[in-house]
Amino acid sequence: MQWLALPFEDPSIKSLAKYFDVQAFPCLIIIGRDGKTVTKKARNLLNLYKENAYPFTDAKMELLEKEMEEAAKNLPKSEYHVDHLHELSLVSEGTGGGPFTCFDYDEQGSGLTYQCLECGYEVHPRCMRAVEPALAGSFESK
Repeated sequence: MQWLALPFEDPSIKSLAKYFDVQAFPCLIIIGRDGKTVTKKARNLLNLYKENAYPFTDAKMELLEKEMEEAAKNLPKSEYHVDHLHELSLVSEGTGGGPFTCFDYDEQGSGLTYQCLECGYEVHPRCMRAVEPALAGSFESK
């Protein structure tokens, strides 16, 4: 998708950031044709749902959240990863997760992730290479 964007040095950024209460950059805010704010969470939504986030309506977000909850039901609640010593727990935004960086591919995302509650190691479910506890971390490459 093509987005209108302001160069970081644009002087109008300060007033827009204040108006939209922007806390961090980069930031993506979706504004409807009527000029009203659709969502201030567009960057997170695109990281989480990719192009499926469009059209960013409340109904679409509810549908995507239900789909994620359904996907989580089919995943183990905890696993051991081939590159990590500790047990990893499946977390979502609603259960202590949120934005994450997958240690396997250095990819950012949010939503479901396996996370080590001891040290913060995170891996996306699609990157999970599960092993028996005795073999966990035996192939560490990092």
